[in-house]
Amino acid sequence: MSQADSSSSSAAAPTENDAPAAAQSLEDRYNTGRKRSFDRRFAWSAAGVLVLAGISFLFFSGWQDTNQVAAQDIGFTRTGDLSVVMKFEVTGPEQTPVACAVEALNTAKGTAGWTVVEVPVSDERTHVVSVPMNTTTEATAVSVRDCWVVK
Repeated sequence: MSQADSSSSSAAAPTENDAPAAAQSLEDRYNTGRKRSFDRRFAWSAAGVLVLAGISFLFFSGWQDTNQVAAQDIGFTRTGDLSVVMKFEVTGPEQTPVACAVEALNTAKGTAGWTVVEVPVSDERTHVVSVPMNTTTEATAVSVRDCWVVK
């Protein structure tokens, strides 16, 4: 009976030392211990990569580039059958000479007039410019084609 008592007592009453082993065997069986640390490492790595990608995008996309020139058409007015006045806004670097090409189109979308105007140098980044133009035929549309920094 002593043999039966010793085997039944070890199976029936687990000791405190057996509890961590049982928990470890469950973690091993279901991979819960390693999976959590792997998920956290993956999440931190992905967050780090996204932050670096965002900083790289801002750095390489010209976020701080102030030498760009942009133009926005405001409108034009016919002052005669073969003349118009074009009004547009130019944004460019301060104290830098800028030139813009302005084109007038006729009803067939052909070029009726073309001029290059130099924007005066000033301390302001944005200028509103009015340009009188003579055309070869009646103009139905006038727009700024391009602006650039004069070197």
